[in-house]
Amino acid sequence: MPVSGINHINIEVTAEQLPKVKAFYEDALGLKSGFRAKSKRDGAWLYAQDTPVIHLSVSEDWMNESDKIHFNHVAFTCSNLAEFVAELDKKTIRYQLEQRSLANREVTQIFMYDPVGIKIELNFVGETLS
Repeated sequence: MPVSGINHINIEVTAEQLPKVKAFYEDALGLKSGFRAKSKRDGAWLYAQDTPVIHLSVSEDWMNESDKIHFNHVAFTCSNLAEFVAELDKKTIRYQLEQRSLANREVTQIFMYDPVGIKIELNFVGETLS
């Protein structure tokens, strides 16, 4: 069940911060805004060449000013979905499965949390569970 790399990082911002943060990554790193899958929240995907490496997500759900942690999750590109799920089940690791349509492909995603609460997203392009 190999992990082949980091898929993207997600940064949560307020609606007011979104244009400024987006401009920073475009200006400082030369990333380009591009296609973004439908989502419940506003935001932007920033691309390095053809890969959306930074996802900006608007969230106004801050507990208070001191709780503003902008890093939301880390995502990995993976393969062998069925084997991965079997291993997670065997190890009794809690997770959530989601099927999404992105541009021209289907992606199955697994979401889980590490022991300190960091969200982990695993992306399996073109794979589904039968």
